[in-house]
Amino acid sequence: MTSSRRNGQALPCEPCRKAKIRCDSATPTCQNCVRRGKGDSCVYTPVPASRTWYSDNAPSPTASPRPQTAQPRPDSAALQNRASFNAGDDKLSFDFATNNSATFSDIGDQFKRSLVIDAPSAARPDTKQIQLGARLLTMLFEHFALYERLSETAVEVWPEGCVLGHRLVSGMFEALEDLHGALAADAKDLQSSLLRWSQKIFDDSAKPLAVQPTMSPEDYIRRISGRWEGIGLVFTIVGQGAMLERDWRSIRSSEANVPRDQKSLAAQAVSASDTCLQFCDLSTAVNDPLGWLLFQHIHLLTLVCGENDPRAWRRLADLSTTVFTLSHNAPEEKRIPFFLLELRKRLVAGAYSIDKQLATFLGRPPQISWRYYDVQFPLDLSYEEILAEPKVREAAISLLDKTGWNTQGIVGQAAWMRIALLIGSTREQILELSLSRRIEELPRKVQEVSQQSHKTWNDLPGFLRWRPSDPDTNDSSVLVPLYLNFLYNDFLLYRVLVRRAQSGSEGLVSVSQNILSTILELIGKEIGSRTGTYNVGYNAASFGVPAAGVLAIELLCQAESQSQLPATVFRRSEVIQKLTVFASHLQYVVRPHDGMYEVCQRARRVISSILDRILTVNPPALPATLPPDVLATNWLNGEIVVLDDGTDLFRWIDGSSDTSRRGSWA
Repeated sequence: MTSSRRNGQALPCEPCRKAKIRCDSATPTCQNCVRRGKGDSCVYTPVPASRTWYSDNAPSPTASPRPQTAQPRPDSAALQNRASFNAGDDKLSFDFATNNSATFSDIGDQFKRSLVIDAPSAARPDTKQIQLGARLLTMLFEHFALYERLSETAVEVWPEGCVLGHRLVSGMFEALEDLHGALAADAKDLQSSLLRWSQKIFDDSAKPLAVQPTMSPEDYIRRISGRWEGIGLVFTIVGQGAMLERDWRSIRSSEANVPRDQKSLAAQAVSASDTCLQFCDLSTAVNDPLGWLLFQHIHLLTLVCGENDPRAWRRLADLSTTVFTLSHNAPEEKRIPFFLLELRKRLVAGAYSIDKQLATFLGRPPQISWRYYDVQFPLDLSYEEILAEPKVREAAISLLDKTGWNTQGIVGQAAWMRIALLIGSTREQILELSLSRRIEELPRKVQEVSQQSHKTWNDLPGFLRWRPSDPDTNDSSVLVPLYLNFLYNDFLLYRVLVRRAQSGSEGLVSVSQNILSTILELIGKEIGSRTGTYNVGYNAASFGVPAAGVLAIELLCQAESQSQLPATVFRRSEVIQKLTVFASHLQYVVRPHDGMYEVCQRARRVISSILDRILTVNPPALPATLPPDVLATNWLNGEIVVLDDGTDLFRWIDGSSDTSRRGSWA
C-alpha cells in the first residue's frame, strides 16, 4: 500500500517522479512502469519527515520576512524587525536565542570579517590573456560611435534593466574615448599601445578599488572605466541596446561592417562581457562594479537567449555571492559616498528581483533569500538627484514621504525597484509553497500569501496603482506591467493549489481571463502610441502566454466534458475571441531575435491547434483522459502534458491539427 501526502494525494513511484509524469500509484507496480518495462524499479518511498518554514512549528507565511519601507534618510537603519511571530514562534525564537546566541554571534563576526576580500595574491595574466584583452579593446573602438548610440537606446527604452543612469553611462564612454584618443596619437604603433593598455587594465583591476566619502560620481566612473569590470559593463549595455533597437536597418545603412542582424552583435557583447568576467576572476576582489557587470550580463543573457538559458542561472550564483558580500560589509558603507550607497541598494534590489524572476520561470528554489541578505529599499530619487550636490540632494530627500516614496507622482526607476522588492518578497513565499515537498494546510497558507499580496498593492501610493478603467497616460506602459505582476502573484498561487491540492481551478481561470484582457489592452496602447513593442513583447511572453495556456486548456477540458466551471466564470465565446487575437499578436510583438521568441511561437502553435480542434465538427477523440492538474501546466519552461496512456498532449494536438487545418479558422 502506498503512502499519501498530507493533501490526500497518493505519492508517485520513483521512476514516475523522476520522469515527472503522472503516476496511478498502483501496487505492486504502476501501469506506467509496466508499459515502459521498468517494473523491477517501481518502488514507493515513504513521505519525508522534513519540515519547512511553512509547517506548523515554523513561522507562517505572514510571519516571513517582508520588505519594510525605507527610511527617508540614507544613513538610518533600514528594514528593522522584518518578522512578526505568533505565540508558538515566540517560543521558538526565544529558545534559539538563549541556547545559541553567543555561539552564533562569534561565528557571525568571524564570517563577516571573512567577507572582506582583498586577495593580495591575485593571479597574473599570461600573454594570451593580454592579447585577448587587446582584441577586446580593438573590438570596442572599432564601432565606438555606434556603441555609444546603442547604450543610449538601452537606457532610454529599458531603464529598469540598467543599474546605472544616463549620466554615468555617458561618463564611461567619455573616459574611454579620452584614453583611446591618447593611444591613437601614435597610429604607427597602435597595436603595441593596445597591448600595453591591456596590461595596464589587468594591473589596475588587480588593485583594490579605493573609495573616499568625498569622491565625485565622475571620478569614480573614470576609475572603473580603466578596469575590466568597466569594460565588460560597457559591452553588456551595448548588447542590451542592440537587442532593443527598433531601426536596425538604418544602422546597417549608416555603419560599415555591422552584423546583418542585431542579435549577432548582442551575442558578440555576451561573449565579450563573459571574457571580462573571466579576467575579473584573476583578481578575487569583490566590489560594486563587479556586481553591476554581473547584473547587466544576466539581463543581456535573458534578452539574447531567453530566461531558460542555463548560463543566466549559473551567473546568478556569482551575483548572489557578490551582493551578499557587499550587503554585509557594514563598516565599509560609512566610508563610501552617498551615490554609491544608493546604487548598491539598487543593485541588491535588482539582483533580488531577477533571482525571483528566473526561479519562478524555471521552477527552482531562489538563490537570494530575504532571510540572509541585507535587502534595503532604495530611496525614490531620480539618478540626477542621487548624483547631485549635497544641498540639492538633501532638498530632494526632504520631499519624500516618511516611507521613502516621492510625493510628486513621478514613476521612475527607483519606484520600479522598490515595487520589485515587494513583489519579490511575495514570489519567494510562493516558490516555497510550490517547491517544498511537504506543506501543511496548503489552502490556508495560499490564502494568507494572497491577502498579503493584495495588501501590498493597496498600500502603494495611488499614482502607482493602475486599473483597467483608468484613462490612458504617459506612464501606462510602466504601470500596466506593475499591475500585471500583482495579478500574476494570484495566478501562481492558484496554480499551486491546482497542482498540489487539485483545487482552485475556478480562481486560476478567472485571473487568467483578467491577465489576458490586460495584455490585449496593453498591446492596443502600444500599437496606438507607435512607441515600439519591446515592453509589450516581454509582458506578452511572461504573463500572456501562461494565462492564455490556462484558458486554452480549459476550452479543451470543456470540449472533453472534463470541466464543471459555470458559464458565469468562464465566458467561452469571449475567451475564444481573445485567444484568437492574442495568438495573432504573438507573431509580431515578440520579435524573431528575442530570446523568448521560440517559446512564444511554440505556445502560439499549440493555442492555435486547440482553437482549431474545438471549432472543428467531430474532431478526433483524445487518446486518453486529461490529467486532473492539467491546468497547472507551465507553458514557459517546456513542461509537457502526459495523458493517462503516455501520450504527449501538445505533440498529439499539433499533429492532429495539421491533418484538419484545411477549412478551419486559421
